[in-house]
Amino acid sequence: MVDSHQPFLDELRRCAEDTDVASRIQTHCMDMSDIPAVFSSIDLIWSEGAAYNIGFADALARWAPALRPGGFAVVSELAWLSDAAPAAARDFFRAGYPDMKQTSENNRLAELAGYRVLGTHTQPRAAWIDDYYEVLKPRATTLASHQDAAVSALAQETLKEIEVFETAGDSYGYVFHLLQRS
Repeated sequence: MVDSHQPFLDELRRCAEDTDVASRIQTHCMDMSDIPAVFSSIDLIWSEGAAYNIGFADALARWAPALRPGGFAVVSELAWLSDAAPAAARDFFRAGYPDMKQTSENNRLAELAGYRVLGTHTQPRAAWIDDYYEVLKPRATTLASHQDAAVSALAQETLKEIEVFETAGDSYGYVFHLLQRS
């Protein structure tokens, strides 16, 4: 497991020890960009949201040398699912994630990076709500009037994101791309 935030890795280690699988897991606190410098023959890269940190196309290109030929990458990416996204959603992501693309364009980028696209899977809307927005919204509401301006601004931006989600229908979502290195 690779993550740039040691507390996440520590929690994984605790859970692995609690379920007697710790001997099967290695953790590495490092930048996602450095994966090929540390690993040279990975069978599978599973990335949920991490490619965003260095850009979807850049992540795929950087990680390809670390995958053995025929190895797999499962990478999630926020994507437009419809050309008819509401203006509020387009405006929100133009500011928050201007590089967001259609799923078909992300597939093309994967192919350009040397992968064969085996399939895609879009997370259902419930995945955004259950245990995520339903938890985040009350917390953000409480923090929206926080005395620290940075905390307040982050909370308000979070509430704006939830509002956009609630009105955007199925115009965007997280898409898992199942890829195989050529």
